[in-house]
Amino acid sequence: MERSLLHDRANGSQLHRMTTLADSVGATAAQVLPDSRPLRKPVVVSLMDRNTTILGGQEIRWGRIAKALSSFDETEVTILCTRTLLEAWKRSEVGELETKITIFEDRHSKFATWIEAQLFALRHIPRGAIVHLTGVGMLILPAAILARLFKNATLLTSLTTSRVLPLRNGNQTRRSYRVLWTALKWSHVVDALNPQIDVTGIVDDRKLFIAPCSFSDPERYRSADRKLDRVVFAGHFVQQKGSELLVQMVKEWPQRETCELVLCGSGPYEAQLISAAEQNANVRILRIDRISEILAGAKVFLSLQQWDNYPSQSLLEAMLCQCCVVATDTGDTERLVRSPWGTRLPLDAPARAYIDAALQYVGMDEQMQMRVGAAARAFVVEQHSESRYLSYLHGLWRTADCWDTALDSASV
Repeated sequence: MERSLLHDRANGSQLHRMTTLADSVGATAAQVLPDSRPLRKPVVVSLMDRNTTILGGQEIRWGRIAKALSSFDETEVTILCTRTLLEAWKRSEVGELETKITIFEDRHSKFATWIEAQLFALRHIPRGAIVHLTGVGMLILPAAILARLFKNATLLTSLTTSRVLPLRNGNQTRRSYRVLWTALKWSHVVDALNPQIDVTGIVDDRKLFIAPCSFSDPERYRSADRKLDRVVFAGHFVQQKGSELLVQMVKEWPQRETCELVLCGSGPYEAQLISAAEQNANVRILRIDRISEILAGAKVFLSLQQWDNYPSQSLLEAMLCQCCVVATDTGDTERLVRSPWGTRLPLDAPARAYIDAALQYVGMDEQMQMRVGAAARAFVVEQHSESRYLSYLHGLWRTADCWDTALDSASV
């Protein structure tokens, strides 16, 4: 059975080999995962995090997965979810869910929430189940470990960010890193969303699988009939999303141009952005839950993340809306942002370079812009489809279902 591996860094060849494997996974996951025989074990997916009210890409993505699982009848799937996250989904682009959700009510106290979450999870994890911890589901990690030890559960952990890597400055708190490290060490199977999440120094590489894609919602995200001279940024205003670069771009955004810059989001840099935009009528800063209409009418999308820029949910959404893209050239960004619809610039490129690249797309001939935008959408529809990702996810569950504990690294 082939697997996507991330080791043998001495010559760098293994990273290329793994990326090729990830690219090769087509409509089914059988090329890197076990056959499609029915699952024997029930699956418990944890989407539990305390007071999740601001939705990031991973929360939106898992909300869409939860919706898609409503038609999954291969085995019993229990989704453990906090009410705050469920309500945030309903307010956002995810909408109503038909999937059966087991809801956990948050407590006012952090300690009370933590204790109640463990008891809640242990009540709902059947003996011998596959327990799937997601990026927003680490709250029940102690219960998952207890289920592995005393309920013969198989533990699977999904990672959506390279923040698990310990050497990146400011990537996360020491406590958060310990939580992720513990989850990985106890897991039978580890799922990484992109090749940059190199955790082979923490886990046995036989446990590690790399997702071939992500997915968005091509029905909701579509281009408007007529594009406006609009450049859009959407995301949390934090350093990781490139907010320092964004502040400088707002300061230098040309006032004599007819093109508007629209920033959708909130966060620590919001006050700086508002201050920088005060004297420029061409810059708007909005707080909105639904950005599909803003993206539909835009010609260009700015993707300024400082790391983990692939496969960004907002980037997928913008490409589905047939936007051209100006992005930071970091990580695996080239797997989404490429000619003719995208331009990648170095992280240390000046703000003016990003502005000029965006304005070149805005000034593109209308027919050419339509063709380029259509190519961007077609790429996402083909390469980042829901069916492709869910096939991989079901393959992961089958891997966990037939996991031979003799293969476990026993490193815990």
